Amino acid sequence: MGRLNRYILKKASTSVGGLVVFACCVLLMERLLRIFEIVTNSTNPASDATNMIVNLLPYYLGMAVPMALLLGTIITVDRLSKSSELTAALGAGVSLFHMTKPFLWLAIFLAGLTMFIEGYMQPVGRYNYRQVLHVVKQQSFTAALREGTFTEVLDRTFFAGTDSPDGSIGPIFIYEMVDDVNANGEPVKGYRITTAGKGEITIRDKVDNAKTGAPVLNLAEGRGFQVLNSTLSGQLEFGELTVAGATSETEYRVRGDDEREMTSLELFANRKGSATSNIDQNTNNAALHLRVSKAVLLILLPFIAVPFGLNYGRNPSSAGIFVGVVFLVSLQKALEFGQSLGAAGKIPPWLGIWGIIGVVAIFAFFLFWKSAYKMGQPPLTSFSHWVGHIKGELLGALKKLTRDRRIPQDV
Repeated sequence: MGRLNRYILKKASTSVGGLVVFACCVLLMERLLRIFEIVTNSTNPASDATNMIVNLLPYYLGMAVPMALLLGTIITVDRLSKSSELTAALGAGVSLFHMTKPFLWLAIFLAGLTMFIEGYMQPVGRYNYRQVLHVVKQQSFTAALREGTFTEVLDRTFFAGTDSPDGSIGPIFIYEMVDDVNANGEPVKGYRITTAGKGEITIRDKVDNAKTGAPVLNLAEGRGFQVLNSTLSGQLEFGELTVAGATSETEYRVRGDDEREMTSLELFANRKGSATSNIDQNTNNAALHLRVSKAVLLILLPFIAVPFGLNYGRNPSSAGIFVGVVFLVSLQKALEFGQSLGAAGKIPPWLGIWGIIGVVAIFAFFLFWKSAYKMGQPPLTSFSHWVGHIKGELLGALKKLTRDRRIPQDV
């Protein structure tokens, strides 16, 4: 690696790394609001929120890396152009392809990193995020009641007022679904409503040398109603009543409910649909092709970003960033559309992905070849001149049409 390549690689790495961090922070900001809302009823909100954010990072890294590589390359080349360093290097006989090598090395490194992120970290992180979300929703009965809001725990809905100075809570409202049988012995569904003036939460002591830790709600001065088939079938007034409040936390399902939770190796093993029956073969293969294509796309991006960042002359244009963002977002949506067609079985799973990548490869080759081996303005400068020419022609034709249709005024 020559001194020039090390210099360019250092600048490109700084730009790309900064953009990756910035993009992840921006993308996480919107999700943080929802995470804080989710962990409101958690007994350990800081730990649960941290776990959810950490498990979401691979997902946002997969979105941030391509955008950071494209924009970082455009920004670096644009700065080299504006400082005349690019002109001096080209004048000294350094080819544009030679100056693209540092960006290509960086793209190859990020492609390998993306294969690991998309193929392992994202599926495992997605499953862990859903698992933490499940645990938060299955929080203890004690934490749910102390919020003073309606809280649904399995088939029960609880509400409790604010804490009293003596540690009790109230008033209490409990709504729960019940199963019963009618006079004919047929099963019927109904619900039971329990109200109480106040209640107290205690923790069960050791039972058979094993502390359950399950909270128990002791109600006082209350009434209970039971409704079956829209008919009030019984009501009860009580002085004291004990409700076992804690729900047993059910174990979360195993990983692999959908293709987004499976690693790339697992998708590869299931490419014939024989490893698991939960995922359709077309859906499995479309997801696998999409993950591999994202790594290949990173290797193609430098050959598009370098021409987008080129600026010659005294009036450089910074349109490369805008065009690059529009191009990458449109390409991402096109790949998702191709994946959906392949998953639905309307086209072969590989065709919807690699057909688009093939078009991008041809476009990148043509764009870079024209920029490196053809004399003339950079691609975006030529495009802006062409757009300006078309605009001028349209305005001229419009003025001529307006002038021809103008009605002469009487003198």
